[in-house]
Amino acid sequence: MSVRRTAMDISIIIAGCFLVATSLNTLIIPHKLLTGGVAGLALVVHYTLHIAVFISIILINLPVFWWGSRAVNRLFLIYSLLGTITLTVFLPLTRDLLPVPEMDILLAAISGGALTGAGFGLVFRGRGSTGGVDIIAMILHRNHNLGVGEVLFLSNFFIIMLSLSFFPLQLTLYSIISIFVSGRVTDAVIVGMNTSKAVIIISKQAEELANRIMYDLHRGVTFLNGEGAYTHESKMVINCVVNRFEIARLKAIVSGVDDKAFMYISDASEVLGEGFSKAKE
Repeated sequence: MSVRRTAMDISIIIAGCFLVATSLNTLIIPHKLLTGGVAGLALVVHYTLHIAVFISIILINLPVFWWGSRAVNRLFLIYSLLGTITLTVFLPLTRDLLPVPEMDILLAAISGGALTGAGFGLVFRGRGSTGGVDIIAMILHRNHNLGVGEVLFLSNFFIIMLSLSFFPLQLTLYSIISIFVSGRVTDAVIVGMNTSKAVIIISKQAEELANRIMYDLHRGVTFLNGEGAYTHESKMVINCVVNRFEIARLKAIVSGVDDKAFMYISDASEVLGEGFSKAKE
């Protein structure tokens, strides 16, 4: 692994932890809202027992990291430890540093969830985590074949159910909005906003279509050999990837060359290579 890539990962994790800490101190905690994961559990402890959030995060993560040291990828564990330490440092530092904006609780739930989600997304893009549920999810996925998404969903469900025992229903509902927004933004940051489209085209004018795509859209094309299951007729299949702004032009090209062509379009969440994002080192 290059020094440049390591430095970039560390910088991204630190920036993400700063956003999470800022969101918690300026939007989530002042409105007594919750977030997902270990931070959400630490918030429940903070609201009920008045223990500082960063202390709860440390105490909850101690057994988790001990467990994870035997079952999780070493690099992920080191980056997660960095994320956890950085978050626990930023939480007290940003508590009195930044002003708490006055806003409606619904707006606080949405904006707090978005900012927290952006922070977590950056941490994940840096190939780390803030410990807790993320490490447990990785362990259970490896040892018991449980999906990471399932574990994260169940942990958030547990936090919401726990909050119903201590807080009014209205605050719990606002917290659900915050957690939902956080999850969506986290996914958007991890995957990236520039979702591309993978396209499969089956046409008798495959050669002409391929030339139009290459010279009009300046996109690479791959020919695949296909065979009709019913007729056993040999078919030339076109495979290409375009960005979401080019899909309308591609449809127009296909329609203009062969209006009977079969075309299948699906989302490509991340594309690496020439003309798209650069492959990571």
